[in-house]
Amino acid sequence: MRHFLANIATYTIAIFLISAAALFGWGRSAQLVISDEPTVLQRFAPAPGHPFEWTALGEKGYRRNCQSCHGPEGRGWDQYPKLDHTASLFLAAGGREYLIDVHLYGLTSARWGAPMPPMAHLHDLELTAVLNHVLTHFGNDQRLDDRTVLYEPEEIGPRRGQELSPWGVEKRRQEIVLPGRQ
Repeated sequence: MRHFLANIATYTIAIFLISAAALFGWGRSAQLVISDEPTVLQRFAPAPGHPFEWTALGEKGYRRNCQSCHGPEGRGWDQYPKLDHTASLFLAAGGREYLIDVHLYGLTSARWGAPMPPMAHLHDLELTAVLNHVLTHFGNDQRLDDRTVLYEPEEIGPRRGQELSPWGVEKRRQEIVLPGRQ
C-alpha cells in the first residue's frame, strides 16, 4: 500500500509540474500579449510640431543595452572604450552618420579587444534616444552648444539596409577627420 501511495503522489506532482509548465509557456507565447514594443514606444513618439522627448527612454535604453560594457558612467573598462569622445565624432564631418552606423551594424577594430555588437534590434525611437543620451552625458555635453541639433527618429531608418560589416564601419571611422586633427 505504501508504494501505491508513493506512486500516486509522484504522478500527482508530475502532472502538476507539467500543467504549470504548459500554462507558463502559453502565457509567455504570443497568445497572451500584454503589450508589444511598438505600442510601448509609441508613447515616446513625438507629436507633430512637438520636440522628441527622449530623456527617459534614452536613459533606460542605455542602461539596458550599453551599460554592461561601457559602464554606468560611460567610463568603459579594459577592452570597452570610454564614451567621452562621442561628441567629437558627432561634430566631425560624416560623424553623425557614422555613429548611427556603429549602432546599427556594430564595430570591430584592432584598437579594442571586444567588438561592439550591432544594435539594429532597437526601434528607431529608442536608438535615437540612446544616441542623444550618450551625447548629453559622460562629458560630451561640454563639447556641444545650444545650437547643436541632436538626432531625430527620422534619421535612423534611412541608414538601415546598407548591409555593412563591423569592419566596414571601422573603415568609415578612419575616414573621419576629428576636429583638431589633420
